[in-house]
Amino acid sequence: MHGIQLVKYGSPKESLVYKEDLPIPKIKSPHEVLVRIKAAGVNPVDAKVASGNIKFSTFIISVPSILGADFAGIIVEKGAAVTEFEVGDEVFGSLYFPSSLNGTYAQYTVVDITKASIAKKPQHLSFEQAASAGIAVLTAYQGIVKNGHRVETHPHEKRKILIAGASGGVGSYGVQLAKTIYAENTVVGICSGKNIEFVKSLGADQVIDYKDEVAYKSFITEEKDTFDIIFDCVGGEDYYRQLDPLLKKNGVYSTAVGPIEHIGSNHIGLFNIVSIISKVGYKKIFAPHTYAVITTLPNADFRNKIAPLFEAKAIHGTVHEDSNIIPLTEGYKAHERLLTHRTVGKIVLKID
Repeated sequence: MHGIQLVKYGSPKESLVYKEDLPIPKIKSPHEVLVRIKAAGVNPVDAKVASGNIKFSTFIISVPSILGADFAGIIVEKGAAVTEFEVGDEVFGSLYFPSSLNGTYAQYTVVDITKASIAKKPQHLSFEQAASAGIAVLTAYQGIVKNGHRVETHPHEKRKILIAGASGGVGSYGVQLAKTIYAENTVVGICSGKNIEFVKSLGADQVIDYKDEVAYKSFITEEKDTFDIIFDCVGGEDYYRQLDPLLKKNGVYSTAVGPIEHIGSNHIGLFNIVSIISKVGYKKIFAPHTYAVITTLPNADFRNKIAPLFEAKAIHGTVHEDSNIIPLTEGYKAHERLLTHRTVGKIVLKID
């Protein structure tokens, strides 16, 4: 098969190599299926791992290996214990992280249906849009729905939700879920001015341009004690100090990143790890509001709770424009774009 192999840690162009003679992975368990991949989602964690900045990941993902977790494709073989799917089914989802050496940046991958996120792909959803789900929608579901359950309100009570980084891969799903899961929610997004219309198209009731200093300062001054949930997809202490006061007394500060902005974009050493643990621990004990860092993904909820939202067209894929679909042969360009932290929606690899 052809695919992209991580051959060393470094810049995208030197670390990712396109090859046409990679072995097709084999099913080893009766609970596995072999998927012919048509499109693969690309996530920031992939680019950060490939860069070598996340040193502890080298103990989990060795080189050479195939990166990638998100996929959309067709089942071509299945194990004896698989009854939920048939050969020929179009499916989408995400491998269980950490995955094996056979990720999704290739023509084929093996999926363990007892661990990974996998569901039948809705017919109206293209392979590229389906591949944009995976880790991004799982993270948003954990941040908005799972962590949001900690807010002590009636299940059907209207909530006010703020999403920082609303135009990114995770944030764009966060906006959709916030408008879909809770009845009559008010959803406010924070992003750059050029992406305001995109975030509004996802359902946001209001969008704040963080680059407009006057408007942003006015917002954080006037909106104190008004939000039930803040979903932070950017991270960092600055955002936390600015936004946490906007929560109501029993509100939840849910973060997909933690106390370091764009964590993994630079080298993470032992000092950084200790600092992160201490800051998170302090906030969990002494912070004025519930502080929840996303450390696990709700893979078990994908098939029965998340995928039906796509089927019902309550949420949709977040490949914003055709330029976000990159041929597998040029896969390194996807990592280059992710490392700029300026992507809108999701980037996916098209696999022939």
